[in-house]
Amino acid sequence: MRVIILGAGEQGRVVLNILTYDREHLVIGFIDVCNNPQIWKTQVKGIEVLGGLSLLPQLYKNKVEGAIVAFGNNKRRVELAADVKRIGYLLINAIAPSAVISKCVTLGEGIVICPNVSINPDVKIGDNVIINTGAIVEHDCIIEDGVHIAPGVRLAGGVKVKKNAFVGIGATIIDDLIIGENSIIGAGAVIIRDVPDNVKVVGVPGRIIN
Repeated sequence: MRVIILGAGEQGRVVLNILTYDREHLVIGFIDVCNNPQIWKTQVKGIEVLGGLSLLPQLYKNKVEGAIVAFGNNKRRVELAADVKRIGYLLINAIAPSAVISKCVTLGEGIVICPNVSINPDVKIGDNVIINTGAIVEHDCIIEDGVHIAPGVRLAGGVKVKKNAFVGIGATIIDDLIIGENSIIGAGAVIIRDVPDNVKVVGVPGRIIN
């Protein structure tokens, strides 16, 4: 399938690297989601930045069927994914070949799973989720839509991470906790109790700072 990557920045390069190992999908270009004409028609790792979001309908008519959003902001990533689906694109998953994923895992669409990730049985992962390099997601976790799990995060069994939450690099979350919608877990934090919606938590043990 011919596909495009929405986002030509750092996350876009990560997704492109993963898709170079995927024989089912051919990346034909990047779409700039930040409206920066200066980068249009330039190349990122040998793949052209085709232009801005206005190109999406025409590319779809030209038999580009698949898309994936490579953009760090969780809410914006979910919005862009909804936009491309309305046009008719299929949201593909980018899964690194070195990721170890149980056959009992349920995957949504538009997911990015980076190298050396480990995901154990009976995990449920929603749409437009990023699980970054080396993260561990233990059994029975639920990762809702739009979540970003940063590199080196460790989720113990039964953790639920709600929509659009961000779990920062190297954070640890103990068993059976809930991380609230839109909440941010700071780098290296250790979470030992539930986190409500719309807060930022840092430290060891984690504490709410706003």
